[in-house]
Amino acid sequence: MKTQNVALTRPNLKTKGFSTLHIQIFMMILVGKTNREINSIFGYTQRSHAVVDHSRKVMFKLLAMENLPKRENLEQVVYPRNYQFWWKKIFDKHHKDLLAIAISPEFYD
Repeated sequence: MKTQNVALTRPNLKTKGFSTLHIQIFMMILVGKTNREINSIFGYTQRSHAVVDHSRKVMFKLLAMENLPKRENLEQVVYPRNYQFWWKKIFDKHHKDLLAIAISPEFYD
């Protein structure tokens, strides 16, 4: 019974593409929010991996826009809070481009 309650409160993202939700989550990481805080804000379970997955999608897009290889910047992707200022600089540079390619998120009912 308890697992049903969790499943009902968890938002199921319908859109598989890059959405503005991904950008919002990444911006919260840059501000310094923890994964648990972000999970509770968006209604995910406390141990959900969605925040990590969504933010990595943004980071990989930013690396591609900067023509930076994933392998050489893996530490920045794994530990984004340690490189907040580095990510913030790149994010500010490409913010408009990211919003142009992002779609609005849709959720299952």
